[in-house]
Amino acid sequence: QIEHPGEKFRAMSRRGQTPRGASSRSLRSLAVLALVGIYGAAFTLGQWSIKVPGPSVSRGAVKTAEAETSTASAESDALLPSERYIASNRFSVREGADAAFEQRWAQRKSSLLTLPGFRWFSLMRRVPDDSVNFGDDYSYISFTIWETKKDFNFWRKGPAFKEAHGGGGILDFLGMIMSSFMTSKGPPKPFFWEGVLPVTSSQSRERLLSGPGGRPEADGQTMLDPEVFVQTIRFKVADGREKDFEKFWSEQGEALKAEGGFRFSQLLRRDQVPDDDSNYLGVTVWDDRDAYDKASVDTSSAGDLLDRPATKVLYEGKLVLESELGP
Repeated sequence: QIEHPGEKFRAMSRRGQTPRGASSRSLRSLAVLALVGIYGAAFTLGQWSIKVPGPSVSRGAVKTAEAETSTASAESDALLPSERYIASNRFSVREGADAAFEQRWAQRKSSLLTLPGFRWFSLMRRVPDDSVNFGDDYSYISFTIWETKKDFNFWRKGPAFKEAHGGGGILDFLGMIMSSFMTSKGPPKPFFWEGVLPVTSSQSRERLLSGPGGRPEADGQTMLDPEVFVQTIRFKVADGREKDFEKFWSEQGEALKAEGGFRFSQLLRRDQVPDDDSNYLGVTVWDDRDAYDKASVDTSSAGDLLDRPATKVLYEGKLVLESELGP
């Protein structure tokens, strides 16, 4: 009787033996490939996925979810209409890997400017501040503004997404995965927003056009210079006060127009179940840190409209890319 090679391998494995030709080096290589595969799957699935109920959800739970969705839709109808759609990823970058992480973005392929509905992009590095409890270690975020959610989905399902995440070849994809593994602590975590009340400066601004792939000279040793300065404010608006809060932001946003060095602002309303206890995000973009420091308008003091005090999180905006229409 002829023994099948696979049976022989399994028998030897059970006895703790290593088959001839299977060196420790090859086993290590297999382990590395397995690790890359696992990380790659997590990275790819983590990019722009939202959890949905699995097949084990009961009918009663489905009906409850449908009722909640219907209620949320009715509440949304009473709020301001969405004028933009924002897709963003949060990254936990390994200590000392900031420059290498930025280099990957500075040299990656991108065709954002050619896509319908694209408005604005920046890779943002969070400004360290020991006085603020961020509640996470996301030191970078990618931030893309689209005209509509439909435009975002067109990019996400099209060839431009594939190009931006490793290209068409397996070697390109593995290179992207290994680079991510070396610079990040894990796969990115996405979050999505509806953009309302976009306000732009009353003064003309030079259009910024570096963007992803726009700084091929990045050496991975020195961090890129910031091109803009970004203030974000995390809000937990009290239930039933959303409409009043949007009115508050509208009044504050208009006052920003005359500020020196102001570029634009938007109020972002969560388009997913929050994972960080924030249902709104105020975003204000300035020419630089100095312009931000001199600003007199405070958009964070929303008083009793909030369940808890707002949290300011500051960023340096790099690799900024603006469409002809602006943000």
